[in-house]
Amino acid sequence: MPRNAPRSRRARLVLLVLGLLVAGAIVVVLARWLREQPAVLEFLARYPGEVAPPPGTPVGFPWWLNWSHGLNAFFLVFIVASGLRIRSKVRPPAFWTRDPVRFPRLRGAPARLSIHTWWHLVVDTLFVLNGLAFVVLLVATGQWMRIVPLSWEVVPNAVSAGLQYASFEWPVHHGWVNYNALQQLSYFATVFLAAPLALATGLRLSPGWPASWRRPSGLLGDAAARRTHAFVLWYFVGFTVVHVGLVLTTGALRNLNTMYAGRDEVSWLGAGVFAGSLLLTAAAWLLLSPRRITAIAKRTGTVRELPAPPKR
Repeated sequence: MPRNAPRSRRARLVLLVLGLLVAGAIVVVLARWLREQPAVLEFLARYPGEVAPPPGTPVGFPWWLNWSHGLNAFFLVFIVASGLRIRSKVRPPAFWTRDPVRFPRLRGAPARLSIHTWWHLVVDTLFVLNGLAFVVLLVATGQWMRIVPLSWEVVPNAVSAGLQYASFEWPVHHGWVNYNALQQLSYFATVFLAAPLALATGLRLSPGWPASWRRPSGLLGDAAARRTHAFVLWYFVGFTVVHVGLVLTTGALRNLNTMYAGRDEVSWLGAGVFAGSLLLTAAAWLLLSPRRITAIAKRTGTVRELPAPPKR
């Protein structure tokens, strides 16, 4: 890799951040201007930003939803980190190969994977299992009615909510009872569109995909699957940044209580649980160094460690 590559990546990152800040400022100014226009004021009055939930919609957050939400956040950190390491194309510290003696029922010749890819697949599996349990409970308890749009009224109300967010005048909502329309659409897209798309493209790119079904191009081709998988990764990153930002700026204590403590109140309990989850994630990040991940991988296959590159 050229010596100036890291410097070039940092320069592009700085330009990207500056561009996002300028674009954000323009959006805020434009939204504030629009809110002064009579037609827009009439639109906001007609569509306040939320749609009344259908009869029978559950109120509040059950314990399993709080736990699933926390586990999703935990797994997503390692999924994104390992995914970015794979995309960086930097030489991994080790390679893993499945042991056919330990796993005799798996068909096909064992494929050699970088330790980053192996770890990505392991965390992906845990993420998918948690997601499947979440969807099953969502359907079984009726919680799906909170995030699945059941009326076209959600579209203009989502535009209204987005305009209110962009102008820094938050739409009125009470997440314990009902999400606003923009929240509903974003949660629906994340759970029922982005997550399945990530799973489908991940399976397509995995070593378990039958070799006879692989194509270099086309709808199910390698290139299309990689681009789509990368797009979903960045979607999750963007969604997380915006989601956390709004949670902390639109009534942090109440929001954190509903999401982490299952209580509709303003207290420090949810914030404490959230802080504890951050400390747990940070501890796991430190403990699960590439060397320890390699040690775990040795229990499931053959690992060939590479010598450390010389320091420059």
